[in-house]
Amino acid sequence: MTDEENGRDPHRGPSPGQTPREWFAGLLRAHIEERGGGSYEELVVATEQAHLRVAKSTLGDALSGKRTPRLETVQNLVTALHHRQGLPGRPELRDWERDYEHLLDLQSDRRTGTRSAADARAASEGRTWPRRFGPLPEPAHSFLARPALRVPPGPGRFLLTGAGGVGKTQTAAEHVRECLLAGDLDLVVWVTATTREDIVAGLAEAAAELTGSTGPNAELTAARLERWLAGTRRTWCVVLDDLARPQDLEGLWPPHSTNGVTLVTTRRQDAALQARGTVIDLTLFDAHESLAYLTSRLGTHHTPPEALANLADDLGHLPLALAQAATFLLDNEMSPAEYRTRLAREGARLADLVPDGALPDGYPLPVSATWALSVRRADELRPSGVAGPVMHVLSLLDGTGVPGELLATPALSALAPHPSEAAARDEVHDAVHNLRRLSLLSVDTTATAPRAAPDSGAGPVGALAGKAIRIHSLTQHATRDLLDPPERRAAAGAAAQALVEGWRAPQLPARLDRALRANAFALAGHAQDELLTPVPHPVLYRMGHSLGDSGQASAALRHFRRLREVVDARFAPDDEISLDTRGHLAWWQAKAGDPAGAARAYASLYADQDRLYPSDHPSLLQTRQSAAVWQGAAGDPHAAVTELKYLYELRISLGRAADRDTISNRNHLASFLSASGDHAGALALHEAAWREAEARLGPDHPDVLRARSAAMHHRGELGDVASALAALRDLLEVQQVDDPEGLDTFATRARIADWTGREGDPAQAVALLGSLLVDRLRVIGPEHPHTLGTRMDLARWRTAAGEPARAATEITELLADEEELLGLDHPALPVTRAALADALEKIRHR
Repeated sequence: MTDEENGRDPHRGPSPGQTPREWFAGLLRAHIEERGGGSYEELVVATEQAHLRVAKSTLGDALSGKRTPRLETVQNLVTALHHRQGLPGRPELRDWERDYEHLLDLQSDRRTGTRSAADARAASEGRTWPRRFGPLPEPAHSFLARPALRVPPGPGRFLLTGAGGVGKTQTAAEHVRECLLAGDLDLVVWVTATTREDIVAGLAEAAAELTGSTGPNAELTAARLERWLAGTRRTWCVVLDDLARPQDLEGLWPPHSTNGVTLVTTRRQDAALQARGTVIDLTLFDAHESLAYLTSRLGTHHTPPEALANLADDLGHLPLALAQAATFLLDNEMSPAEYRTRLAREGARLADLVPDGALPDGYPLPVSATWALSVRRADELRPSGVAGPVMHVLSLLDGTGVPGELLATPALSALAPHPSEAAARDEVHDAVHNLRRLSLLSVDTTATAPRAAPDSGAGPVGALAGKAIRIHSLTQHATRDLLDPPERRAAAGAAAQALVEGWRAPQLPARLDRALRANAFALAGHAQDELLTPVPHPVLYRMGHSLGDSGQASAALRHFRRLREVVDARFAPDDEISLDTRGHLAWWQAKAGDPAGAARAYASLYADQDRLYPSDHPSLLQTRQSAAVWQGAAGDPHAAVTELKYLYELRISLGRAADRDTISNRNHLASFLSASGDHAGALALHEAAWREAEARLGPDHPDVLRARSAAMHHRGELGDVASALAALRDLLEVQQVDDPEGLDTFATRARIADWTGREGDPAQAVALLGSLLVDRLRVIGPEHPHTLGTRMDLARWRTAAGEPARAATEITELLADEEELLGLDHPALPVTRAALADALEKIRHR
């Protein structure tokens, strides 16, 4: 049937006062009546029977002229009516497609008023609006709309930024498709912007056709597009996809226009670029979005939601990684659990865990290659050649937070080949920000920068101090995949040395200690072989001591047990490295609550060292001292006194009176003399040391005051509490001037509070400890053993001061924190439980 036969004359267009949508809706209604008519419900049933379902609301909008229907909706309705009449084959749809194009043309003319010469030429050549230049990417499988990250309706310039794989291109494409569907766009120019040559070629193609002007100079032709866009009344959108270098757009930026939208997708975060338009920062999926996406791709019939959630966690909720993993699972009929096992396997490469052949959603590169390309681009920025080595190091550390202080250490400053350490440190700082500009990492500025003590010798703190550098786990994985053995050894060595140097900072804040520890364990997980070859790196020992010093003695013990197993597998039993590792292990065996076992371990170690070392070797004497100390701590102070007295006299006879080991020996001897009841003997030792130091250094030297305080402690134990307090107060006066927030200063304040309570003033002890607790919480944090100890002392003296109920509440809270932070087998817990029982007993007897 011809147009004339069915009464349709699409080229006549709307009658006066009729909109294009109303005209087209009339065509649809006339066709429905010709095909038997029917209510909206009957029409929906017809489409369902043809397996071409059209929603009732969509039909209502189309037939009333309220909205422009999709062409697919028109085709489905016409086809359903054809089948309802029992007609064979498929209906002829070309006339409807021509009518639909005419509708879009009429809508465009209605917005712009008159046609330009380019419009007339396009019409004469059979081209209609809307016009498109450049291939619009195909919609992603199971594209997940993210309402909070939608492009505003415009006009304006919008920069879609973010790491590779967060969905910048698909977000831009979805915006364009929605605008085209709504009939709000006349012109789309989609340009790949990875090079200036690509940008010029894409813009020049559009300019040549729209302006009718071409020439031998493609740059000049491309520049003409800006003038055309500025003058047209057509609505337009120019997409510059994957801009690699902001300078490539110089002279080619689309204009600001009330009719136009410019979308730039880029990994770059340069300040100058972001000043060009409104930034829309595309982030990772959240947990709900990841689960929704994987469910739409994989379903949950054979895969429970928790398995999909675990997979999303392992992939860091990166949209591209989820897309490629989902396709890999479908192609290989693999479960998420099997994929996670492969991903976690040592030596697994991301490149082996993506689809073989065509990638999903038309993405040109595997996820691993995306970041490798970005690292290369960052490495080309000034200072050239530094970002790559920095990224190599960062790929081995804790991506949830690398402390900025590490970047100022000599070990990492050496990554920049500059003879001046200060200049090299600046170049490393700039390289970090080059990586940030390419969206490879972020710099979190929410942490508080540490204060550098004057003349502390800590070295440069660096502009990144107090900041955390965060990197996506898959970005790290992809970087590690590309390291050859020499690069991996160099990166691991630099990272390990930087961590050791970071731990050397005086008055290390608890925040930084935790961060260094987390990064050390991450490094050990990624580069254990490199850290053990040719000999174990000191960081393997320092990280264990940091763990124990933070109050996690049992965890430190487990660490050194594992380290000893690894060392024993690589080194002979009599090797100095094996013997040294046994000493570290024995120390944490004692600190974890087994002093008797530690004493036996040190005795066994001494027996082996005695076969290898001369009798006066410092390591041999120190091991023997440790065996004696822990024997005394295990309940035999008299045996400890005998052994320590022999060692002390031997060291004096060897001329080592001033050695630190000898001073340590003397202090332990005095402690066990006091524990044995011989306070006078302990006082004699410390008083002699005090007088010797005073004669050498003068009465006001801090070391002399410390020695005097140690001596007066024993006087206090003998009943002269006033002397003990006076010595501690004199020492505190000097410490408050030199280092008011130092750990030694806090320890002196704690001892003063204790002696104040023992002197008979528990209420004043509570006041002193309350002030100390505030300072320790602020300076070293709530998890530090000294802070936990202060809470215990405060509650104990609160009980003595007549506040057992409040003390019981505080001890109950402390006990819960200690169980969580220290573990159920920590030796501090029985002490805390005993204090709680004492407070409860006091409550019962009130």
